[in-house]
Amino acid sequence: MKYSFLLIALFVGVQLQAQRVVDKVIIKMKSEITFPENFNPGGAGGGPDGGGGGMQMPRDVEVNTTVYHKGEQTKLETASDFGNNMTFIDRQNKKTTTLMEMMGKKMGFYSTDADQEAMQKRMDSSRNARRDSLEKMGLSFAKPAEPEITYTEETRTIAGMKCKKAIIKTKGRDNAVTETMVWYSPDFKLADGVSLTGGSGGGGMRAMGMSPQGMDKINGFPMEYEITRQNGMKMHMVVTKVQLDPEIADKTFEIPKGYDIKPMSEAGGPGGNRMMFRQGGGQ
Repeated sequence: MKYSFLLIALFVGVQLQAQRVVDKVIIKMKSEITFPENFNPGGAGGGPDGGGGGMQMPRDVEVNTTVYHKGEQTKLETASDFGNNMTFIDRQNKKTTTLMEMMGKKMGFYSTDADQEAMQKRMDSSRNARRDSLEKMGLSFAKPAEPEITYTEETRTIAGMKCKKAIIKTKGRDNAVTETMVWYSPDFKLADGVSLTGGSGGGGMRAMGMSPQGMDKINGFPMEYEITRQNGMKMHMVVTKVQLDPEIADKTFEIPKGYDIKPMSEAGGPGGNRMMFRQGGGQ
């Protein structure tokens, strides 16, 4: 019996040692986004019909992202046909700053965790109001169930790392079931609360509906996945390089000068929505 306990303790110790919560890491990833025909986030009313003389989106976009993470600081650099963006996430001061360089202009906005929580509350309030209005018309909606994660023993090598496949199953208010296949590395993960979606509040890709629900519950680091939205938008993300415990200079997380940076409250409306869309384009 004593030896059995020793073996169990040894096995658990090996498992805990195998999956490290990394404090320093550099990750490179590529996102390929396919937009449905006539998709136009800048159109009248923010709709996808291309009206209002807004910017017409190309069908296919490739976005390359480099993530620098060290302690309480995270920096994301994204490059695409829309321009070059940088997002600085400062968890110590609970602040996220996004910088954009487009058509020769350097601009950006910042928000605090409190700002993002308030924005999320407004979105939830608007969503609940629409639901209540529909329920008064006789339509009922079930509360979305918690995501279910199924782990498999299938493996694939991604960026030189052995990865396993997991399936995230989610059920919407209309009881429609969606399955997302995720290849993840069981060897490392980021600390709880560290987000690569453009802010601690999960902006960016989450605002676009392109951050898979339940991804933060995966027992490892997501290395590849593909998402398809109901409107036909698709995104395929794959990690191309991982550097564990690299040397990262503190100046990497210093916000460069020369940008016109405003609070997020001044970036609201259609222009603010476009900035959030572009921010999320590569995360």
